[in-house]
Amino acid sequence: MKKYILPVLLLFLSAQVFSQLASDVLRYSDLHPSGTGRFMGVGGAMGALGADFGTLSTNPAGLAMFRTDELTITPGLKFAHTDATLPGGLTDQEDKSSFGFDNVGLVFNTTPRASRWKTFNVGIGFNRQNNFNQSIFYQGSAGGSIMNGFFDEAKSVFNNGGSEQDLYPFGAGLAYQANAIYFQDNVLSYDFTGFENASVNRSHTLNTFGSMNEMLLSFAGNYDEKLMVGFTVGVPFVNYRLEGEYQESDPGGDVGGNVPYFGSLTYTELLRTEGVGVNLKMGVIYKVNQMLRLGIAVHTPTSLGLTDTYSNTFEYSYGDGSGSYQGETLLSPDGTSDYRLRTPWRAILSASTVIKKYGFLSADVEWVDYSSNRYNLTSNAATNENEIYERELNRGIQAAYKQAMNIRLGGELALDNFRLRAGVNLNGKPEEGESGFNTTYSAGAGVRWESFFLDLGYRRFTGKGSVMPYDGAPVAITDNTTSDVLLTLGFKF
Repeated sequence: MKKYILPVLLLFLSAQVFSQLASDVLRYSDLHPSGTGRFMGVGGAMGALGADFGTLSTNPAGLAMFRTDELTITPGLKFAHTDATLPGGLTDQEDKSSFGFDNVGLVFNTTPRASRWKTFNVGIGFNRQNNFNQSIFYQGSAGGSIMNGFFDEAKSVFNNGGSEQDLYPFGAGLAYQANAIYFQDNVLSYDFTGFENASVNRSHTLNTFGSMNEMLLSFAGNYDEKLMVGFTVGVPFVNYRLEGEYQESDPGGDVGGNVPYFGSLTYTELLRTEGVGVNLKMGVIYKVNQMLRLGIAVHTPTSLGLTDTYSNTFEYSYGDGSGSYQGETLLSPDGTSDYRLRTPWRAILSASTVIKKYGFLSADVEWVDYSSNRYNLTSNAATNENEIYERELNRGIQAAYKQAMNIRLGGELALDNFRLRAGVNLNGKPEEGESGFNTTYSAGAGVRWESFFLDLGYRRFTGKGSVMPYDGAPVAITDNTTSDVLLTLGFKF
């Protein structure tokens, strides 16, 4: 399950601005690698097989199986469909498509002379690890307002001797400037006083963009056609953007409605996360015989250095006995936050059976402990506020997530030069208290000649999620379907 939350509304610590959430860690640790069309077509279940550039991101020992130099280029399309429903409301549908390159890879093959080492190969390129493109929209009526949180924060600031300058500039500060929070007879007030749980119309639009691609530098050797060993230095690049717009309005208008004097509000958020990291992947493949192959791989945690840049706008309209007032759009300052994130270790066991020239069946079992994700907010600014928030975030991660098992099954049928493929992924749910698996199905086809090949891969994922525009808001439920289509062009030379 995915939960999208406008992040700047959850916690306010003095004048320090934080944009990280415990839930953000899944964006960079719950991976859905694509790579090549062949890799995707068999569900990524190639940990004991190799000879495909996609395996450099799972078991780099597979690099040792290449017998020629090879270049792969993989353009891809993603189609994301989301149904979103606010309790008691209608279901709204959103579709989004995106184009990009999921893989570019180059393998250099060498064959030592008069040695039991049969190959020494080098691979360089990138594979896509996650695609963030999605659109969500929902609308309906429900009790409560985003203003309740803004007012509570402003009240706490003023009651503790603070002033307007101490208000959170991305939330309550904007509401105060817009006259949505005000002093009346020297008492702090707002239009929802006495109407905190009144029903208001609301709508919410979310658009996310970007991807996480991993640059790879891999080395592998084949010892006596029995033992393949390899390792990869992975350098993931993160590019994520979120654009959110949340609106509320009184069904009865700005005078005499469910909330007297309140008319409408619009709150928007722009968040951009960029960064780079590093990890190491080590793997071994052992050929028991011509039919059976076994593999094992270990991935170290990825150390990511990330930078968030974010801003908000707020617009508020209201009415009183003298008329209606449409406020101007107020802009927050630009916020920036530098921090580090360490993702979990991974361990993968693989097995495959190769049926002479007719194809193969293969399985991977991956273990990952999502609760071991860790933020580091003090590497660049070792303040007491950062330390407190870092500890709270990491405790939240430990409480919210757990160990999970991901199972990948796949097979390929060889018909002369043609290939037919299918696969299924059973991804263990990382959330504490959730059981079972999220299921992904894949299929593919390919054609191979001596120096050129084409591989087409398709993957379909369905799952549920939830969206909250602010802490304590009514939760909208989403049904998410994504389809990926890849076409790999391969050249052997």
